[in-house]
Amino acid sequence: MKKQFLTTTLALTLGFSSLGMVQGTIHPIEVEAATTNAQNNAQAVATKADQLIQTGKSLIGKATYSNTVYKPTSPYKFSCASFLMYIFEKNGVDLGTYNENYMIQQGTYVAKNQLQKGDLLFFKSKKTGTDPDHVGMYIGDNKMIHMADSQQNIVISDLNSKPYYTDNYVSARRVLPTLLSANPATKGDKIVENALTYKNKVTMSTTNNESSLRFTAPGFVDFVYRKSGVNLGKTTLKEQMNIGTTVSRANLKKGDLVFFNSVKGSQTPSLVGIYAGDHRIIIPNSDGVMTRVLFVDYYNEHYITAKRVFSDNSTPTTDAPSASADKIIATASSMTGKAKFGYTYNENSLTFTSAGFTYYVFKQHGIDLKDKLASKQALVGKSVQKAQLQKGDLLFFSTNNGGQQITQTGIYIGDNQFISMTANNIVKQNLNSTWAQQNYVSARRVL
Repeated sequence: MKKQFLTTTLALTLGFSSLGMVQGTIHPIEVEAATTNAQNNAQAVATKADQLIQTGKSLIGKATYSNTVYKPTSPYKFSCASFLMYIFEKNGVDLGTYNENYMIQQGTYVAKNQLQKGDLLFFKSKKTGTDPDHVGMYIGDNKMIHMADSQQNIVISDLNSKPYYTDNYVSARRVLPTLLSANPATKGDKIVENALTYKNKVTMSTTNNESSLRFTAPGFVDFVYRKSGVNLGKTTLKEQMNIGTTVSRANLKKGDLVFFNSVKGSQTPSLVGIYAGDHRIIIPNSDGVMTRVLFVDYYNEHYITAKRVFSDNSTPTTDAPSASADKIIATASSMTGKAKFGYTYNENSLTFTSAGFTYYVFKQHGIDLKDKLASKQALVGKSVQKAQLQKGDLLFFSTNNGGQQITQTGIYIGDNQFISMTANNIVKQNLNSTWAQQNYVSARRVL
């Protein structure tokens, strides 16, 4: 299913969004407890995956293929991607999209020989374009469940059963546990969970009336945050955009407020969203409360700013630098023998320059290196001396044995070793090698 299927839901009628007059009786709000999931608990992830598989299997014979109609009630109609969106949402995991070309940018890359239940599998049979045109979900034993086509509908297929699956396989993404809450839940998790809890319970209006759950868009945001123990105290878009601390799009965390305009380039907000993690946003507007992803052209083009309006010192929302570094190194290492060097940047074929490789690896862990040029990446983060290198630091080299002009990047992996994409594809090298000593220029810390 392609982007045009999304257009009907993006005709945003924003009439209620910017209205902030509060009418009706406001009652005290008690902070609701968050439902916690053990984000790092393999058993919890396996249980969630089994639930997804069970829901998917229960729809076999009950749903038909449609690339233009999404019908989440019997008789069901799904495309390959909206089928997955449905079974995830039914089990409390909101992908925020029914487009496979957006899904392939969520979660983290996983090698084909390391697949786990619940992973998303992507295929591309068309010879034009770069977006995948089919997606399924891995269910174990080299099999996937998917909405195949108008003849087969929902089926379970062995990944080696047809040339289509072997010849057109593109990539896999692991969205469990990245789309689940941490355990214990962070304040950002609580905000997102409360927003999703009330998503289908509230009515969007030109006024705010808590007793009847009727809200303007900023009124709904204020309500959700108070439910989660954060008192914004502001019920208009302009007021909400002026509170908190500005945060870059590359560093968004769950619970951040994201603002959009209706006229490109304008600093006047017409829409507010709650960042839900992994590129997802929860958007209240006059059509209701929707979940979307920031990849959609509308949000890319109309993005203004983001604000962080709470702190969560008791429950950190990010990994410690060392833990993040280990994950980054694991991702880089897992791509050995799979990614290849090329004078291009192509995530589908895993073809990268050296800086494209580091850009991609860090991107998988929510870190934006800003550019795919080595010389530009050397401007992010902070400078670090060679003698003080830590795992995950970016290393910069020349390639002419001059040690001055930056043309290549690497990732420090400890023990005086680094991993990088070279003309010989991904290699690990020692900083004491002749090449490294002659070409080392500098290092930056971005974790």
